[in-house]
Amino acid sequence: MRRHEKSAGTNRGWLRYAVGGVAVTMAVAGCSRQSAPISPSALFSHDETAHVHGSPVSDTSPAVAADLAAVRAATAKYHHVAAALANGYHLGTEDGLVKDCIAKPGVGAMGYHYFNWARMADPSIVAGDPEVLVYHKDDDGTLVLGAVEWVVPKPVWEQAGNAGAPVVFGQSLHVLNPVLNWYIEHAWIWTPNPSGLFADWNPNVSCP
Repeated sequence: MRRHEKSAGTNRGWLRYAVGGVAVTMAVAGCSRQSAPISPSALFSHDETAHVHGSPVSDTSPAVAADLAAVRAATAKYHHVAAALANGYHLGTEDGLVKDCIAKPGVGAMGYHYFNWARMADPSIVAGDPEVLVYHKDDDGTLVLGAVEWVVPKPVWEQAGNAGAPVVFGQSLHVLNPVLNWYIEHAWIWTPNPSGLFADWNPNVSCP
């Protein structure tokens, strides 16, 4: 499936706004913290409870399981990070955020996010063409593809005239972090997640 061509230039302000929001948050916290680096995990820790919805793979309906099998087939080549890089995925956002391993102590982790910047600027959702590939490290340090993630900046979605949250595989995308202000949805199609196929955090994944 191919996306329509769309200029990303006019839509990149959402991310600069997010960076500005982080700066404002730090300033409010007090002068002693203004020069401290932003913890990457802090970008995803505003919700005090793990966002868990959806079902374990074994409980997924046959129709959704079949659709997810198609997503697995479309993303199987990305087990090799070099293939992801060659197809326009980059570690972190275009403005340098979310480059480190993302974890939430006591809940689990997501891992390393490889973004396709052009797709991030496109408000359409294509199930087999996710905006983000999520990797975590194996015991030997090798990057392992664990999940795919659909991401649409909320302002971009709304500017396109959409009302309500986008939906993929019957799951409504949600805003996990109000500073980033992205609609997101994970699918752990490569690394099993006991918290649920569509959960944000995976207790079986950790950051080094």
